[in-house]
Amino acid sequence: MKQAAIVSTRSDARPAPAKILVVEDEAIVALDIEQQLLEMGYDVCATVDNGAHAIALARQHRPNLVLMDIVIKGDMDGVETARHIGRGLYIPVVFLTAYSDARTVERAARTAPHGYLTKPFQPKELRAAIEVALYKAIMEQRLHESEQWFASTLRCVGDAVIATDPQARVRFMNPQAELITGWVQEEALGTDVGKILRLRDAKTGARVESPASRALRENAAVGIGHGTLLAARDDTSRPMDNSAAPIRTEDGKLLGAVVVLRDVSERLRAEQALRHSEARFRNAFDFAPAGMAVVALDGRFLQVNAAVCALFGRDEAELLSLRQEDVTHASDMGMERKYLLALRADKTPSVQFEKRYRGADRGDIWALVSVSLLRAEDEPLYYLYQIHDLSQRKEAEHQLAQLAYSDALTGLANRARLRDEGERMLSAAKRRKKRLGVVFLDLDRFKQVNDSLGHEAGDVLLQTVANRLKTCVRDTDCIARLGGDEFVLLLSDLEEPKHAVSITEKVRKSLSAPCHYQGQEMPMTASLGISFYPDDGADLQKLFRCADSALYHAKAEGRNNTRFYRPELTAQAEARLKLETALHRAIERNEFVLYYQPIVALSSGKPIGAEALLRWRHPEKGLMLPDEFIPAAEETGLIVELGEWVLQQAAHEAAAWQQSGSPLTVAVNVSARQFKVGALADTVRRALHSARLAPELLCLEITEQFLLPDDPHNLAVLDELRRIGVQIALDDFGVGYSSLSYIRRFGPSSVKIDRSFVRDVADDPDDAAIVAAIIAMARRLRINVVAEGVENEAQRVFLTGESCDHAQGFYFAHPCAADEFRAWLGANS
Repeated sequence: MKQAAIVSTRSDARPAPAKILVVEDEAIVALDIEQQLLEMGYDVCATVDNGAHAIALARQHRPNLVLMDIVIKGDMDGVETARHIGRGLYIPVVFLTAYSDARTVERAARTAPHGYLTKPFQPKELRAAIEVALYKAIMEQRLHESEQWFASTLRCVGDAVIATDPQARVRFMNPQAELITGWVQEEALGTDVGKILRLRDAKTGARVESPASRALRENAAVGIGHGTLLAARDDTSRPMDNSAAPIRTEDGKLLGAVVVLRDVSERLRAEQALRHSEARFRNAFDFAPAGMAVVALDGRFLQVNAAVCALFGRDEAELLSLRQEDVTHASDMGMERKYLLALRADKTPSVQFEKRYRGADRGDIWALVSVSLLRAEDEPLYYLYQIHDLSQRKEAEHQLAQLAYSDALTGLANRARLRDEGERMLSAAKRRKKRLGVVFLDLDRFKQVNDSLGHEAGDVLLQTVANRLKTCVRDTDCIARLGGDEFVLLLSDLEEPKHAVSITEKVRKSLSAPCHYQGQEMPMTASLGISFYPDDGADLQKLFRCADSALYHAKAEGRNNTRFYRPELTAQAEARLKLETALHRAIERNEFVLYYQPIVALSSGKPIGAEALLRWRHPEKGLMLPDEFIPAAEETGLIVELGEWVLQQAAHEAAAWQQSGSPLTVAVNVSARQFKVGALADTVRRALHSARLAPELLCLEITEQFLLPDDPHNLAVLDELRRIGVQIALDDFGVGYSSLSYIRRFGPSSVKIDRSFVRDVADDPDDAAIVAAIIAMARRLRINVVAEGVENEAQRVFLTGESCDHAQGFYFAHPCAADEFRAWLGANS
């Protein structure tokens, strides 16, 4: 039979059966109705015979429908009970009764029931009444939500909104309408809208018909401009824009009208202020000492003052025939365009930058330019430029820069300028996603030249090198002298490291040509070391260190060599080596420790075992959890050695529990790497033998991935472990994809329900259903179930109710060291 369902808004959710409460005082009739409902696919949450109990269960279960007999036991009859349930809990009620007299029907009707069935009735009549009632309830709820949604929306809009009925009487006012009229909605309801909206012509003072009345009369949308004034309840007036439109149903029935009003006081004041501002602006513009220009969005000059004409050496008429690009240095146009785009995109209220203009008779003119974007109603109109002449300042800066940023001997960039240029070029490389090459260059046998021919000869040699280097690099590159015979080249916009080879080979060839001083030939070669962004570093200092290291190796291998930086280990490899070394030392230095968390029987609350949890007492970082180092141990292979240590320690601890009279099972997590490369079965045998521990007291926890059908090796290892006699637990059950056939084939001792399902089991019906299904499946297969992550009483109660065998989590105890666990065991056994 098709299952009755409640409408769901989730497209991926299965329909849930409607939940019904039956109120019937005759037990046989109640049982018959309940059986019919179940056969129809409904969920009967309860059957009661009196009103008080019915109200209590309605509050508790919140059924979708109540089937209510009128004559029931107790102080209240069915009609009074329905009144409480319908009004207080808003649950639909269908009356079932053998009485059909007019007075009973009238009393029942006052409770607004969703149906009425006279006994006896047929199942199809019962089903029809239920479905109609459920559908009606859903439609009423949707209508209520729709009305609330529209009312909330209208309350949030900035304009005043008033709705009327077909007779132009007020039905709704939003807060803004209350504010501008002085009426509150409760007072205005049912009042003629003309009394609320007292409109008159702003010029003549004549009364203006309410737009709602007019829209209803003309049966069309109407609008009245801001030439009208609205008189509020306190007789204050304000200018308004308003419009109205009739509201009709789909079949054309007139329901009323809606009026939208907007206070335009601020806009009118702003328009007047703008007119005054424009007059002041014109005077300030014309007589400003700085250059001022109004420029169209396409770059045309629209207005210029006398200072701009003087700066450019052009008259007003000529400038008004030109565009910005006609008077801008070609190299600065792209930069200016980016600033203007940012301004247009509302990223900044104004922009300021330096640029070069092309004067009519004085060459390039450096200027400080401030640009604002003038708008009207949020639409950009034109740019306002303020232009300050920087020619004198730029000349002074140039002279200072020559002194501060140039090497006095060669004219090349010095160390300070190299740093600035390097940062600029590095930023550009990052933006453009290009490589930056850093070349360190030392002259071979330069000291011999100085010692044999004197420092003057050395200076000539350095100047010659500088001049030759300039011929080898591009305009976008940078050459610097750090001091002595040390030079640095910054090579920009490299696609690949090999593209630097042509430049460095050109440098070596150029420098290999002899240099002469006073008739003496000075042989000249150089050694070069090269590093690259981003390959060798992301900051300038790192790139300099790498290039210097490469230069050192080039010189160590002989002279006239070029070497690229090749680190033996990347930073990731260094970190991995450091962690691997620390892990090795941790085993040697006994820095690892096992914590134990008890596993308790839910039926008795007594401990039946404990899970061994690995911790690392790091000498610098403190106590580290497995997630912080197990992945590295897996990757490096140390997990095999570490896993054997854990098995040994856990087995000895379990043996100690057994000797003290507490034969508890100890559970140990086993990794994939131990299955693959470690002789796991032999490791387990050694641990059991060393500790003299019974195999059944050791439980190995594995995850579902080991049950995949394409991995026969893992199943073979598991079969061998079963022959040894240890227990096997399937950890994190429910989050993987293991098949039930493989669970049967493998036959674990227990499954551990993942904490992600247990966490919300008391609140989330989906999680509750999953956990209940896992427990039921495990019990059918005679497999114990352990619930992980139990943290509160509600979770424990649920799991106990579902007959879950065991549990662990903070609710019972936090993981603790071995001595603390023994103390806990003594107190809780």
